[in-house]
Amino acid sequence: MERPTTDFVTHEAGRLQCVLVIPPDAGFERVRPIKGEGPPISARAAIEHQVFVRTLESNRVEVVELRAAAHLGMATLVRSTAIMLAGGAVIGRLTDPERRGEEEAVRALLEQRGIPVLGAVEGPGALDARDVVLMGDRIVAAKTRATNAAGLEQLERIAHESGLTLREVTLARGVSHLGDVFSVLDTQLAVAVPALVRGDGLEGVEIVALPRESAGAADCLTLAPRLVVMDLRNAAACAVLKRRKIAVEAIDLYDFGRAGAGPSALALPLRRAPLR
Repeated sequence: MERPTTDFVTHEAGRLQCVLVIPPDAGFERVRPIKGEGPPISARAAIEHQVFVRTLESNRVEVVELRAAAHLGMATLVRSTAIMLAGGAVIGRLTDPERRGEEEAVRALLEQRGIPVLGAVEGPGALDARDVVLMGDRIVAAKTRATNAAGLEQLERIAHESGLTLREVTLARGVSHLGDVFSVLDTQLAVAVPALVRGDGLEGVEIVALPRESAGAADCLTLAPRLVVMDLRNAAACAVLKRRKIAVEAIDLYDFGRAGAGPSALALPLRRAPLR
Protein backbone atom coordinates (compact mmCIF):
# COMPACT_ATOMS: atom_id res chain seq x y z
CA MET A 1 0.00 0.00 0.00
CA GLU A 2 1.20 3.49 -0.82
CA ARG A 3 2.55 5.54 2.05
CA PRO A 4 -0.17 7.88 3.39
CA THR A 5 0.26 11.51 2.43
CA THR A 6 0.07 14.45 4.82
CA ASP A 7 -3.09 15.66 3.06
CA PHE A 8 -6.33 13.76 3.39
CA VAL A 9 -8.12 14.50 0.09
CA THR A 10 -7.07 17.13 -2.46
CA HIS A 11 -8.97 15.78 -5.47
CA GLU A 12 -11.65 13.11 -5.75
CA ALA A 13 -9.85 11.45 -8.62
CA GLY A 14 -6.72 10.77 -6.55
CA ARG A 15 -5.91 7.14 -5.83
CA LEU A 16 -8.18 6.00 -3.03
CA GLN A 17 -6.15 4.89 0.00
CA CYS A 18 -8.60 4.72 2.91
CA VAL A 19 -12.40 4.79 3.22
CA LEU A 20 -15.04 4.60 5.92
CA VAL A 21 -17.96 2.24 5.33
CA ILE A 22 -21.03 1.27 7.36
CA PRO A 23 -22.54 -2.16 6.58
CA PRO A 24 -26.32 -2.22 6.07
CA ASP A 25 -28.50 -3.81 8.72
CA ALA A 26 -32.18 -4.73 8.91
CA GLY A 27 -33.06 -1.04 9.28
CA PHE A 28 -32.01 -0.47 5.68
CA GLU A 29 -35.33 -1.97 4.60
CA ARG A 30 -37.04 1.18 5.94
CA VAL A 31 -35.44 3.24 3.18
CA ARG A 32 -38.00 4.77 0.82
CA PRO A 33 -37.41 3.09 -2.57
CA ILE A 34 -37.27 5.05 -5.78
CA LYS A 35 -40.33 5.15 -8.01
CA GLY A 36 -41.12 1.79 -9.57
CA GLU A 37 -38.97 -0.23 -7.16
CA GLY A 38 -39.77 -2.30 -4.10
CA PRO A 39 -37.93 -1.83 -0.79
CA PRO A 40 -34.36 -3.14 -0.55
CA ILE A 41 -33.81 -6.52 1.07
CA SER A 42 -31.31 -6.07 3.89
CA ALA A 43 -29.83 -9.59 3.79
CA ARG A 44 -29.11 -9.27 0.09
CA ALA A 45 -27.78 -5.72 0.53
CA ALA A 46 -25.37 -7.02 3.18
CA ILE A 47 -23.93 -9.53 0.69
CA GLU A 48 -23.64 -6.85 -2.00
CA HIS A 49 -21.87 -4.59 0.50
CA GLN A 50 -19.37 -7.33 1.33
CA VAL A 51 -18.54 -7.65 -2.38
CA PHE A 52 -18.13 -3.86 -2.52
CA VAL A 53 -15.68 -3.96 0.40
CA ARG A 54 -13.70 -6.84 -1.14
CA THR A 55 -13.49 -4.88 -4.39
CA LEU A 56 -12.01 -1.93 -2.52
CA GLU A 57 -9.54 -4.11 -0.64
CA SER A 58 -8.45 -5.86 -3.84
CA ASN A 59 -7.56 -2.40 -5.15
CA ARG A 60 -5.30 -1.74 -2.13
CA VAL A 61 -7.80 0.44 -0.27
CA GLU A 62 -7.80 0.33 3.53
CA VAL A 63 -11.41 -0.09 4.68
CA VAL A 64 -12.45 1.26 8.08
CA GLU A 65 -15.77 -0.18 9.21
CA LEU A 66 -18.21 1.49 11.58
CA ARG A 67 -21.16 -0.37 13.05
CA ALA A 68 -23.89 2.25 13.41
CA ALA A 69 -26.69 2.12 15.97
CA ALA A 70 -29.61 -0.09 14.90
CA HIS A 71 -32.03 2.84 14.52
CA LEU A 72 -29.83 4.48 11.87
CA GLY A 73 -31.08 2.36 8.98
CA MET A 74 -29.77 4.66 6.22
CA ALA A 75 -26.32 5.10 7.77
CA THR A 76 -24.83 2.73 5.20
CA LEU A 77 -25.08 5.69 2.77
CA VAL A 78 -22.15 7.14 4.71
CA ARG A 79 -20.93 9.58 2.06
CA SER A 80 -23.87 11.83 2.99
CA THR A 81 -22.36 12.69 6.35
CA ALA A 82 -19.12 14.50 5.48
CA ILE A 83 -16.66 15.65 2.85
CA MET A 84 -12.92 15.29 3.36
CA LEU A 85 -10.61 18.16 2.37
CA ALA A 86 -6.81 18.30 2.50
CA GLY A 87 -6.76 19.42 6.13
CA GLY A 88 -9.63 17.37 7.52
CA ALA A 89 -13.36 16.79 7.45
CA VAL A 90 -16.37 19.03 7.05
CA ILE A 91 -19.39 17.48 8.73
CA GLY A 92 -22.72 17.82 6.97
CA ARG A 93 -26.18 18.20 8.45
CA LEU A 94 -28.89 15.74 7.44
CA THR A 95 -32.47 16.92 7.94
CA ASP A 96 -34.27 13.65 7.18
CA PRO A 97 -35.62 12.50 10.58
CA GLU A 98 -34.58 8.93 9.73
CA ARG A 99 -30.95 10.06 9.46
CA ARG A 100 -30.49 12.23 12.52
CA GLY A 101 -27.51 11.06 14.52
CA GLU A 102 -25.47 9.70 11.62
CA GLU A 103 -23.21 12.75 11.47
CA GLU A 104 -22.40 12.50 15.19
CA ALA A 105 -21.51 8.81 14.86
CA VAL A 106 -19.16 9.50 11.95
CA ARG A 107 -17.63 12.55 13.64
CA ALA A 108 -16.86 10.51 16.75
CA LEU A 109 -15.02 7.90 14.67
CA LEU A 110 -13.04 10.54 12.78
CA GLU A 111 -11.96 12.21 16.01
CA GLN A 112 -11.05 8.84 17.49
CA ARG A 113 -8.73 8.29 14.50
CA GLY A 114 -7.15 11.71 14.96
CA ILE A 115 -8.71 13.24 11.85
CA PRO A 116 -9.30 16.98 12.33
CA VAL A 117 -12.81 18.36 11.91
CA LEU A 118 -12.54 21.70 10.10
CA GLY A 119 -16.15 22.61 10.72
CA ALA A 120 -19.73 21.40 10.74
CA VAL A 121 -22.86 22.72 9.08
CA GLU A 122 -25.38 24.03 11.60
CA GLY A 123 -29.09 24.80 11.35
CA PRO A 124 -30.83 26.23 9.47
CA GLY A 125 -28.20 24.94 7.07
CA ALA A 126 -28.62 21.51 5.50
CA LEU A 127 -25.87 19.64 3.68
CA ASP A 128 -25.81 16.14 2.24
CA ALA A 129 -22.24 15.58 1.03
CA ARG A 130 -23.53 13.62 -1.96
CA ASP A 131 -24.21 17.09 -3.37
CA VAL A 132 -20.54 18.12 -3.11
CA VAL A 133 -17.50 17.16 -5.23
CA LEU A 134 -13.89 18.24 -4.62
CA MET A 135 -11.80 18.92 -7.73
CA GLY A 136 -8.46 20.37 -6.69
CA ASP A 137 -8.92 24.04 -5.80
CA ARG A 138 -12.62 23.89 -6.68
CA ILE A 139 -15.63 22.48 -4.83
CA VAL A 140 -18.54 21.75 -7.15
CA ALA A 141 -21.85 21.80 -5.27
CA ALA A 142 -25.59 21.82 -5.92
CA LYS A 143 -28.69 22.77 -3.97
CA THR A 144 -31.16 19.89 -3.59
CA ARG A 145 -33.93 18.90 -1.21
CA ALA A 146 -31.18 17.74 1.16
CA THR A 147 -28.76 20.67 0.69
CA ASN A 148 -29.92 24.26 1.01
CA ALA A 149 -28.40 27.67 0.37
CA ALA A 150 -27.54 28.18 4.05
CA GLY A 151 -25.64 24.89 4.10
CA LEU A 152 -23.64 25.83 1.01
CA GLU A 153 -22.86 29.26 2.46
CA GLN A 154 -21.39 27.64 5.56
CA LEU A 155 -19.43 25.15 3.44
CA GLU A 156 -18.12 28.02 1.31
CA ARG A 157 -16.77 29.82 4.38
CA ILE A 158 -14.97 26.69 5.55
CA ALA A 159 -13.67 26.01 2.03
CA HIS A 160 -12.37 29.57 1.70
CA GLU A 161 -10.26 29.08 4.83
CA SER A 162 -8.69 26.09 3.05
CA GLY A 163 -7.97 28.11 -0.10
CA LEU A 164 -10.83 26.55 -2.06
CA THR A 165 -13.51 28.12 -4.23
CA LEU A 166 -17.09 26.83 -4.16
CA ARG A 167 -18.80 26.84 -7.54
CA GLU A 168 -22.44 25.88 -7.88
CA VAL A 169 -24.21 23.87 -10.54
CA THR A 170 -27.92 23.49 -11.13
CA LEU A 171 -29.69 20.14 -11.26
CA ALA A 172 -32.80 19.38 -13.29
CA ARG A 173 -36.07 18.79 -11.49
CA GLY A 174 -36.28 15.28 -10.09
CA VAL A 175 -32.52 14.75 -9.60
CA SER A 176 -31.92 13.82 -5.96
CA HIS A 177 -28.17 14.42 -5.64
CA LEU A 178 -25.27 15.81 -7.64
CA GLY A 179 -23.54 12.43 -7.35
CA ASP A 180 -26.35 10.82 -9.35
CA VAL A 181 -25.48 12.80 -12.48
CA PHE A 182 -21.83 13.85 -12.03
CA SER A 183 -18.73 11.93 -10.96
CA VAL A 184 -15.04 12.80 -11.31
CA LEU A 185 -12.82 10.48 -13.37
CA ASP A 186 -9.51 12.37 -13.63
CA THR A 187 -7.97 15.82 -13.10
CA GLN A 188 -10.39 17.69 -15.38
CA LEU A 189 -12.51 14.77 -16.59
CA ALA A 190 -15.94 13.68 -15.34
CA VAL A 191 -18.86 11.51 -16.35
CA ALA A 192 -22.15 13.38 -16.33
CA VAL A 193 -25.65 13.63 -17.73
CA PRO A 194 -25.40 17.09 -19.39
CA ALA A 195 -29.17 17.42 -19.74
CA LEU A 196 -29.51 17.16 -15.95
CA VAL A 197 -26.59 19.21 -14.60
CA ARG A 198 -25.18 22.53 -15.78
CA GLY A 199 -23.53 25.68 -14.49
CA ASP A 200 -20.26 27.53 -13.93
CA GLY A 201 -18.95 24.74 -11.72
CA LEU A 202 -18.40 22.62 -14.83
CA GLU A 203 -16.27 25.21 -16.62
CA GLY A 204 -13.06 23.65 -17.92
CA VAL A 205 -14.20 20.10 -17.14
CA GLU A 206 -14.25 17.63 -20.01
CA ILE A 207 -17.47 15.60 -19.84
CA VAL A 208 -18.01 11.97 -20.77
CA ALA A 209 -21.67 12.41 -21.61
CA LEU A 210 -24.49 10.02 -20.77
CA PRO A 211 -28.02 10.39 -22.17
CA ARG A 212 -30.84 11.96 -20.16
CA GLU A 213 -32.40 8.59 -19.37
CA SER A 214 -29.18 7.58 -17.59
CA ALA A 215 -29.97 9.54 -14.41
CA GLY A 216 -28.25 7.64 -11.59
CA ALA A 217 -25.91 5.81 -13.95
CA ALA A 218 -23.26 8.53 -13.62
CA ASP A 219 -22.79 7.57 -9.97
CA CYS A 220 -19.43 5.88 -9.57
CA LEU A 221 -16.66 5.69 -6.98
CA THR A 222 -13.26 6.63 -8.37
CA LEU A 223 -10.50 4.29 -7.19
CA ALA A 224 -7.75 6.04 -9.15
CA PRO A 225 -7.53 8.26 -12.22
CA ARG A 226 -9.60 6.53 -14.93
CA LEU A 227 -10.50 3.59 -12.69
CA VAL A 228 -13.97 3.41 -11.12
CA VAL A 229 -16.46 1.14 -9.39
CA MET A 230 -19.93 1.12 -10.98
CA ASP A 231 -23.17 -0.79 -10.58
CA LEU A 232 -23.12 -3.50 -13.25
CA ARG A 233 -26.83 -2.91 -13.89
CA ASN A 234 -25.83 0.37 -15.53
CA ALA A 235 -24.36 -1.63 -18.39
CA ALA A 236 -24.81 1.06 -21.06
CA ALA A 237 -22.99 3.66 -18.94
CA CYS A 238 -20.20 1.17 -18.19
CA ALA A 239 -19.78 0.62 -21.93
CA VAL A 240 -19.56 4.37 -22.60
CA LEU A 241 -16.78 4.74 -20.02
CA LYS A 242 -14.85 1.76 -21.35
CA ARG A 243 -14.93 3.24 -24.85
CA ARG A 244 -13.30 6.35 -23.38
CA LYS A 245 -10.46 4.25 -21.87
CA ILE A 246 -11.93 4.32 -18.35
CA ALA A 247 -11.40 1.03 -16.50
CA VAL A 248 -14.55 -0.15 -14.72
CA GLU A 249 -14.98 -2.55 -11.80
CA ALA A 250 -18.65 -3.50 -12.26
CA ILE A 251 -20.39 -5.10 -9.27
CA ASP A 252 -24.00 -5.89 -8.36
CA LEU A 253 -25.51 -3.21 -6.10
CA TYR A 254 -29.14 -3.92 -6.95
CA ASP A 255 -30.62 -3.34 -3.51
CA PHE A 256 -28.77 -0.06 -3.08
CA GLY A 257 -30.02 0.97 -6.51
CA ARG A 258 -33.55 0.38 -5.25
CA ALA A 259 -32.84 3.07 -2.67
CA GLY A 260 -31.46 5.41 -5.34
CA ALA A 261 -27.86 4.96 -4.19
CA GLY A 262 -24.79 4.06 -6.21
CA PRO A 263 -21.26 3.09 -5.14
CA SER A 264 -20.16 6.62 -4.25
CA ALA A 265 -22.83 6.78 -1.53
CA LEU A 266 -21.39 3.72 0.24
CA ALA A 267 -17.91 5.05 1.01
CA LEU A 268 -16.58 8.16 2.71
CA PRO A 269 -13.05 8.65 1.34
CA LEU A 270 -10.72 9.45 4.22
CA ARG A 271 -7.50 9.65 2.26
CA ARG A 272 -6.55 9.89 -1.39
CA ALA A 273 -3.13 10.21 -2.95
CA PRO A 274 -2.57 13.60 -4.61
CA LEU A 275 -2.87 13.75 -8.36
CA ARG A 276 0.42 14.17 -10.20
